[in-house]
Amino acid sequence: MKTILLSAAIATASLAGTAAMADQVWVGGSALNARSGPGTHYAKVTTFPPCTELNAVGYANGWAKVAWHNAYYWVSAKYLRGQACAPRAAHPKNTYRQPSYRPNGYSY
Repeated sequence: MKTILLSAAIATASLAGTAAMADQVWVGGSALNARSGPGTHYAKVTTFPPCTELNAVGYANGWAKVAWHNAYYWVSAKYLRGQACAPRAAHPKNTYRQPSYRPNGYSY
């Protein structure tokens, strides 16, 4: 029984340490596939849209283990960025007005 409690305490402490060391990262400018393990041979689980905020809890061979909505996924670390995406500038309204023509061929 003591061994089980000690194992549970060690596991809890190691998880707490991992969560405390999580890096806040964002998905780059394009959609990013999330996988069940660190490599393309692992199954694709979901896809994160661009600019999604994630928490990186570990790295291995160019892959990042990320936490998102109480679950863990693996993504390619090269597509993550360390800062939030800049807000998109509002496009100016179209000020061009197509000329309308009168039946006699002259414009207004």
